[in-house]
Amino acid sequence: MSYATGEQIGRRSFLRAMGGTVVLPLLDSIVPVGFGPQSRSGPYDHVSVHGHMDNYELGGRFAKGETAPLRDFMLPRFLEGGMDVVVMPIGGTVLKGRGGNQQMLQGTLQWLEVILREIEKAGDKAGVIRSRADLPSVPDRSKVWFFLDMEGAEPIQVNPESGLGRDQRLALLRHFYRLGLRGVQLTHHERNYIADAHTMEPRAGGLTPAGIEIIEEMNRLGMMVGVAHMAGASLLHAAEVSTAPIVSTHTNINPFVDTTRQHRDPEIRAIAATGGVIAVRYIVTQQPHTPYPLLVDEIDYMSDLVGVEHVGIGQLGYDKGHPSGGPGLGATEVEQMTIYEQWDSFMQLLSARGYSDDQIGLIVGGNFLRVWKRILK
Repeated sequence: MSYATGEQIGRRSFLRAMGGTVVLPLLDSIVPVGFGPQSRSGPYDHVSVHGHMDNYELGGRFAKGETAPLRDFMLPRFLEGGMDVVVMPIGGTVLKGRGGNQQMLQGTLQWLEVILREIEKAGDKAGVIRSRADLPSVPDRSKVWFFLDMEGAEPIQVNPESGLGRDQRLALLRHFYRLGLRGVQLTHHERNYIADAHTMEPRAGGLTPAGIEIIEEMNRLGMMVGVAHMAGASLLHAAEVSTAPIVSTHTNINPFVDTTRQHRDPEIRAIAATGGVIAVRYIVTQQPHTPYPLLVDEIDYMSDLVGVEHVGIGQLGYDKGHPSGGPGLGATEVEQMTIYEQWDSFMQLLSARGYSDDQIGLIVGGNFLRVWKRILK
């Protein structure tokens, strides 16, 4: 089965794909085999970064009465799967991401405390990335690091007509930074005081003055500017304003997934021009679905367009240890796999397309680490 034409995936990828085929289990497709040596590396051979992990499992397990779900149920699977770093949302505009609290700021602060306590309960098996010194340099099956990210900047917004000075307007952002927050997705699904979200297309505009101010302060503090949910015009403006790499932690690209949420060529080029990363994600809750071969098609396309050093992995789907209640859980064979099986299968696909061990290392985590080494203090 083919998910992209030769024109879509680029001449290099199309010619490479003509080398033959191999069938991998549980991946819904025949996978093109590249010319040259094939990678033998697996999930334990590279520092891996999971670019975005929704809080559905954590909240669902709390609802079931579990008192330490991260330590007792999630971390063992992460460690077995070879996961080194997880980008964890700590609140924002998603109600479930605030533990059900209707108040944006209060709920986000409460959920941040919940996550910090869960990490503390795990002892030396988990930690929070606060500086570049915390970034793992080699794979470590004994510890998982969490990069805390706010999904939607509404909790830090202030009344634009309040007459507050700059320090007061930026106080909430700075408070969250002191608590361990190191990234902000500037928008989620709706327009906010910073910029327009993808749902505003095709009439979206750029950043507001407050948005420019927030990005400038995030650059100064050493925080990841997240653009995964932004409208195209807002994203392009953010790329102009930011003096540090901007990152799309979990978004696919058009035309492979044809919705307003997905990035187009000008946005891909703009992110790459800042030195940033676009991380693709597995989706089962919308049409078309994104089976793993399609995600690799996207990686091929972006590698041709801007280089493999600007590509990452946002998420590869819920695993079989995830409790019921997650969107799309069990909808495909991917959700019946362990985390290790998901990452190993995906890396096999990358290898079959002709990516070297070093390139695979960049895709599964090295590119995120490069960006964080540059922006973190």
